[in-house]
Amino acid sequence: TRASELQSLVTTALGEHGRITVASRSMSADDTLPHLDASALVVADLATILLTGVQTQALHEFVRRGGALIALGEMAPGWQDNRRLHELLGIGPAVAHSPVTELVIQVASDHDITRRLDPTCHATGSCALLDAAPDGAAVLFTTSWRYATVPLAWMRPYGKGMVYFDSFTAAEGEHEPEPLRQALFRAIRYATGWREGPPIRVAMIGYGAIGFEHGSAMQATPGLDYTLVCDRNPSRLAVARDAFPHIRTTTEIADVLADDAIDAAIVAAPPNTHAALARDLLLAGKHVVVEKPFCLTTTEADDLISLANERNLTLTVYQNRRWDPDFLAIAQVVREGRLGDLFHVEMFIGDYHHPCDFWHSHEPISGGVFYDWGSHYLDWALTLLPDKIADVRASTQKRVWLDVTNADQATLHIRFQNGCEVIFIHSDVAALLKPKWYALGTKGALVANWRHETVTSRKWSGDLIEERLAPSEALPIVTLATRIAEGRINEEQLALPPAPLQPFHRNLANHLLASEPLAVSPTSSRRNIAVMEAAAYSAAHNSVVVPIDERYA
Repeated sequence: TRASELQSLVTTALGEHGRITVASRSMSADDTLPHLDASALVVADLATILLTGVQTQALHEFVRRGGALIALGEMAPGWQDNRRLHELLGIGPAVAHSPVTELVIQVASDHDITRRLDPTCHATGSCALLDAAPDGAAVLFTTSWRYATVPLAWMRPYGKGMVYFDSFTAAEGEHEPEPLRQALFRAIRYATGWREGPPIRVAMIGYGAIGFEHGSAMQATPGLDYTLVCDRNPSRLAVARDAFPHIRTTTEIADVLADDAIDAAIVAAPPNTHAALARDLLLAGKHVVVEKPFCLTTTEADDLISLANERNLTLTVYQNRRWDPDFLAIAQVVREGRLGDLFHVEMFIGDYHHPCDFWHSHEPISGGVFYDWGSHYLDWALTLLPDKIADVRASTQKRVWLDVTNADQATLHIRFQNGCEVIFIHSDVAALLKPKWYALGTKGALVANWRHETVTSRKWSGDLIEERLAPSEALPIVTLATRIAEGRINEEQLALPPAPLQPFHRNLANHLLASEPLAVSPTSSRRNIAVMEAAAYSAAHNSVVVPIDERYA
């Protein structure tokens, strides 16, 4: 299993465009490793392999002549007398290892391999208890052991080649911590010549409230340079300059398209303009981030995806709520199988309040109510449920808010080919709220109940001011109930993880600068649009949309 995981990671890191062939080998004692002469990189799991003296000599010569070695994990006892391996790694022969326990792993330096990784993580496993890294090594991660700082991973030159050594070994049944997995991905690329390039210069197209959010995230993300803001409204450009004095501004999109100094753009204009703006930016050679919703139709999505692929440009969608703490906790429960097979999911967002009079509430511009909060909720549902869709059925109600064109309430039913069903309701006329989440699986159920919170302060006179938060502004209380022996039901309130810092923007920089996979692929966002388009059609025509081809599947 470990070998297949490593091979998959190496293939992802280096195998694009068929440039590099990746092979996993099991070796016998008489294998002299002749294939090393034609190799660029060797990845070795020290906990599961043991080389003979002849094999280690071949590996030593391979690195000395310019090859790269990535050595991972706790060394099996048979390595203790292997002097050549100790030379390669830069460690002594008698290396003690910690027992399996929870370790606090910290990024130790600003390096191409560690840039933008979570600075600290907790992981259960063991590591080599080394006093120091070898001379000339760049220490990348450390851990603390009984009031001493222990080097955990480093990169070092050796002869004409280089060695990356990571001594951490995850406990049985535990996953490699994400920062170490990301570092390994980059170490593989680094060992074969990759170096991080200059920062990505980003333009913002449209500066509303989200412009400040994007700008603040980019300022906190090494590798992203918030360079230019384009908006037709000069007053909004003034607000942007007040918040980010270093940026340039323009009222003309043509200035962005013609600016060779701009590498990427974030489209934060109204949804009905997303497709045209993204298309023009791709044609101008810019990487593109589109605010949710991606666009309004699958035809538009297909056109943009095809154009980005033709021009080898990045296209992604700002599905920032994939990192909401309640969704992260729910996704982990589903991934770990604690609910069993998921077969019924209900989701709700709403209140009883007058809709805003901005474009969000005008269907020809926004796409309608399914494209608003539905963009997030459907993204959650379709991320959890990858199976193909069987049919979509939707309805809308227009009874109270006649001054806006969006529906007052929208209900969407999705049925998957495996029998699972999803029901989503968005209501602006709900005086009492349904739970945010209600999910049933073969082993239990999950409910996420809204919290009704107020923010309190005082007037100058000392009188109390109480401001009721919208339900969406507070994290819900998530309860998991599972059936145990003799039909008893065990309930537990899930501890929600902390919200990650700038997760989307860090992933964007990691993708553009280090070739890490996109967190939000355009094809996954296209699937959301397909469902929303089918829902709008179903509600308008009082029909069930049955996907018979890839249009809505």
